[in-house]
Formats: sequence, structure tokens, C-alpha cells
Amino acid sequence: MNLFSGRPTSFDPAWATHGLPDTSRQQIAGAFKRLGQQVELLLVPGLFGSGPDHWQSHWEQAYGLKRLHQKDWETPTPADWEASLTAAVETSSRPVFLIAHSLGAVLSAKWLCRHGGHRVAGAFLVAPADIDQTTHPDVERIRSFGPLPHTPLPVPTALMASSNDPWLSLPRARELAGQWQSDFLEAGAVGHIGSSEPLGLWEHGATAMLDFARRKLPFRVQ
Repeated sequence: MNLFSGRPTSFDPAWATHGLPDTSRQQIAGAFKRLGQQVELLLVPGLFGSGPDHWQSHWEQAYGLKRLHQKDWETPTPADWEASLTAAVETSSRPVFLIAHSLGAVLSAKWLCRHGGHRVAGAFLVAPADIDQTTHPDVERIRSFGPLPHTPLPVPTALMASSNDPWLSLPRARELAGQWQSDFLEAGAVGHIGSSEPLGLWEHGATAMLDFARRKLPFRVQ
């Protein structure tokens, strides 16, 4: 069970895999392929590593994305997780675009503040866990990853948040997006946007991310 996956109180089935016609799904897949020709698309999971029902796992399988691996998903340490991300970025033959969720989004934001934008083209940060302000009882598991950055991130970023996330309130998400100078994107009422939400391929998030990439990355994405 993923401690970071809050149950939604409402869900728009049009965002699930069956909600779009085949042509739209094909268009999304084609856009992922074209973006992947420009950058290395790297999935950065959070605590427990995004299980098989997580949208990151669906994207990995459907679009051929790479996933960041950690030695310990259950008892994470900032130094080890940062080292894994550093190694993945440095060994990539192309600029990296980070697709991060929850604690992975926190890791990505802090990594960018520490290392700058060298070899990273941008980041899509989904539901970063609010280590500083959340009252969730499980926050002590990840307390060592705090505090969250309070300064602009050095590359184009988007922060996508849910209106009923138990780990990140919408006002706090807007605040973080302002501090990081990230585009702010709303996901609707879909909990923590994790394994417990029936998102499937989560085309709503995919189209939002692809639109962000077209608008903000330092090269043209068709």
C-alpha cells in the first residue's frame, strides 16, 4: 500500500484510459515519442517506487520511458536518493526531462536547487509531498528530505496538484509554484495522484505535461 495515495472524493472518468478515443491516445503516444527524441524522459518515483497501478508505471510501459531506480524505496535517505538522480543525469547522452511524483518531486526540486540546470531541460512535478506543513502522520518517514526549496528553480518546471490531496493543499501548491516560478496546473479532485487513484494512463496529466513542454522547453517540440 502506498502511504502517499489519498482516495479521491470525486473522479472524472474522462481522464481514465477508456475516456479518450483511440485517435487521441495515438496522438499522445506520438507526442511522447517526439518529445523523447529531444530529451531523455526520466520518471522519478516517490516513496515505495510507484507500483504497477501508478500512472508512472503505465507511462513507462506505454511510452517506453526510463525510470529512476533507488536501492531502498521504503526507508529513503536524501543522500542516497540524490546520488541516484545525479548518476542518472550525468550518464544520460541527452538533456534530461524529469517526470516526478510526490517525494520524487521533492527530490527533483531540491536536486535542481543544489546542482542547477546543467543537463536538465525541465521538470514536471506532480503532487510534491509538503514535508514542511503537512500534518499527515506518516510525514516522519520523509522528514529528512525537508525543508522544501523557497527559491526559483533554474529550469522550466510545472507543478501539478490535486484539490483534495492529503499531502499538499491547493493553496500551498500555488504558494510553492510561485516560489519555484513553476507553471501551476490543476489536476482536479484526484487525491495524491498516486497508486490508489484509478488514473490508468492519466491522459489529463499527459496532455498537460506535453503542452507545458511545447511552451516552455528551450527547443521546439512539435
